[in-house]
Amino acid sequence: MTMLDRMRKHKRWLKWSLALVCLAFIFFYIPAFVSDPGEGVIDDVLAEIEGRKITGMDFRRVYFQQLQAFQASAGGELSEEVLRQLGIDRQVLQQMINEQVQLVEANRLGLTVTDEEVRERITALPGLQEDGQFIGEDRYRQLLRMQNPPLTPAEFEDGQRQALLLERLRKTLTDWITISDAELREEHLRRNEKVKLSVVAFKPDDYLDNVEATDEEITAYYTQNSTNYIVPEKRKIRFLVIDVEAIRSTIDLAPDEVENYYSTNIGLYTSPGQVQASHILLRTEGKDETAVRQRAEEILGQAKAGSNFGELAVRYSEDETTAEAGGSLGYFGRGQMVREFEEAAFALAPEEISELVQTTFGFHIIKVSEKTEEIVQPIDEVREQIANQLQLEQAQTRGTNLARTIAREVKQATDLELAASRRNLNLQESEFAASDEPILGLGIVPELSARAFQLNQDEVAGPIGIPQGYAFVTITAVQDAYEPPFDDVREQVQEDVIQRNAEITAKEQAAKMAISLRDAENFASTAESANLTVETTDFITRGSPIPSLGVSPEVDAVAFTLSASQTSDPIQVGSTAAIIHIVERQDVTGDAFAVVQESLRIEILTERQNRFFSTYMRKAVQRMHIEINEDTLLQVTT
Repeated sequence: MTMLDRMRKHKRWLKWSLALVCLAFIFFYIPAFVSDPGEGVIDDVLAEIEGRKITGMDFRRVYFQQLQAFQASAGGELSEEVLRQLGIDRQVLQQMINEQVQLVEANRLGLTVTDEEVRERITALPGLQEDGQFIGEDRYRQLLRMQNPPLTPAEFEDGQRQALLLERLRKTLTDWITISDAELREEHLRRNEKVKLSVVAFKPDDYLDNVEATDEEITAYYTQNSTNYIVPEKRKIRFLVIDVEAIRSTIDLAPDEVENYYSTNIGLYTSPGQVQASHILLRTEGKDETAVRQRAEEILGQAKAGSNFGELAVRYSEDETTAEAGGSLGYFGRGQMVREFEEAAFALAPEEISELVQTTFGFHIIKVSEKTEEIVQPIDEVREQIANQLQLEQAQTRGTNLARTIAREVKQATDLELAASRRNLNLQESEFAASDEPILGLGIVPELSARAFQLNQDEVAGPIGIPQGYAFVTITAVQDAYEPPFDDVREQVQEDVIQRNAEITAKEQAAKMAISLRDAENFASTAESANLTVETTDFITRGSPIPSLGVSPEVDAVAFTLSASQTSDPIQVGSTAAIIHIVERQDVTGDAFAVVQESLRIEILTERQNRFFSTYMRKAVQRMHIEINEDTLLQVTT
C-alpha cells in the first residue's frame, strides 16, 4: 500500500476493509436488517428452487443494497419508486434465483468445499490483511460486528463457502475449454483485416413502379400461402387501471414536507469542498522525533522564504508516491485524509503553506494551490424537484396499497366491477385485439397481453405492472382464429405479389449487370453509366455497417475472400441484391498479432467459458422446479 493510500484510508480502516471483505458476500443470505414491511410478509417464501427458499427477508436485504448502489451511482436522484418501475426488483430476484440454481447444480454434481479452503480464502482476502498478513482473529470478529447488521463468523464463513462452491462449479464445467494458437491467429485476422468497397445495391423498392400482379398470380400466390393470412385469435379485454400519475395529481403535500426532506437529505444537495494540495513528508517511524522535527523546520523555513515547493518535495520528501511529482496529492475532499492532515489543509488559503503538521506518518509541510468551498443548493432551487419526487413516491405507495386491497377483494369478473364501483373507478373495454396488437387505452403491454390470453371467461388477472401503474384484466369475448375469405385479403395479397415480383426483378437486374461489372476496367464509372448508384466505403472490418445494406454477414463472407480489384457475383442481403468491388485491402501483420496474442486468448477463452456456462445453466433450469410468489414480491418491494 502506498503512503498516499495509507493517509487516505488509515482513519477509516474498518470501513474500507469491510467493503472489500463483503464484496464477494453481497448476494448470500443472512438475517435481514430492514424493518418488517407488514403483514408478516418478510417471513413468506418469495421463490423456491428445488426446495431452496428465498424469503421476503432474503430479498429485501439484497434489494435495498442494490437500491442504495443505484441511487449512489445516480447521485441520489433516483427514488425507489422510479427504480422499481425500471424493473430493479425483477433483476434482483432473478439474480438471486440464478445463484440458487447454481448451488443446486453444484450439490447435484457432488461438489464440496472444505473448512480448510474456507479458512484459506478468508485469510487471503485483501481487506483482512495488513502488511501482507492476516489481521488476526480479534480484529476479524470486530470487522464482522461492525457490519449492518452484525455478522457472526459462521454467517460470513457460510457466504464464503458458497462463493467458493460457485467458483468450483464454474471451473468444473468450463476448465476443459481451450483455444489453439491457430484459432487465435484466425480470430485476430478476422477482427483486424480491412477492405474498402464499392457497392451497388439493387433494391426491390426501386422496381415497384415497373412490375404488376396479374389475377392469375394473385390467385396462385394466395393458394400457396393462405396460412399467411389467417387472422389470429383476438380478445376483448375489460380492464381497471390504477393510474399512479392520476393519483399524483390529487396529492397536496403538507407545508413542511419538502423542508423536512431537504434537511434530512441535505447531502444530496451539497457539493463538498475540495482542495488541491502538495506536501513534503519526513517520516518519524524508527527515528529520533526531535531530530526529524528540527530537519522539517529547516525545510519549512526554505518553503516560507520562497523556495520552489515542488523542488523541495522532490529533494526532501520521503513519500515515495508523490515526491517525484513535486509532492502533488491532487484534489481531495473531506474524509479522505487522516484528521490532522485534513484539518490543516482545509484551513489554508490558496498558495498558503502550513506550519508543521504531525500525523502517524511523520511531519508534513502542506501547500494548497486551489480550494473550492462546499456549495449547498438553496431549497428554492430544488423545491419543485423534491415536491415532484415526494408526490410520486406517495402516489406509488397509494397505488400499490390500492392494488393490494383490490387483489384481496377480486376473485371473478363481477368482483372487479364491484371493486371499481365502490371507488368510482372506470372499467374500460378494448376492441378485439390479438396478443401482439396494442390494446385501446393501454397501448402495447406484453405482460398484460400474455396474462389476458391465458384467462378463461370470468377469471381476473392482476395486479399487473404497467407503465401507468397497475392493471386488473378480465375477458369479455373471444374471437377464434380463422382463415378469411379471399376477397377480404385480396388487396393485401396483391401488394405481396408486387413486392415479390420487384424482388425477382432486382435479382435479375443484378445478375444482368454482374457480367459487365466483373469485366469492367473501372467498376464505378461502368455502374454509373448504367444509371446505378455506387457507394464507396472507408476501410471497414467485418461487422461494420454499410449504409445501403446495414451490417451484412453475407457481404463479409464474400468481401474478405476477394483480392483487390476483384468484383463479386450478386450477393443476396435480405430482399436486396448487391454487387461489391474490392477497391483496396489492408492486411494484418504478424507483429501486431504477437502483441495482442495473450490478451486475445484470455478474452476469447473467457467469452467461450461464459457462453458455455450460461447455456449449461439454462438447460439445468429446465430440469428444476422453480416457483415465484408474485403477491409476496409486490409486498416486499413497498
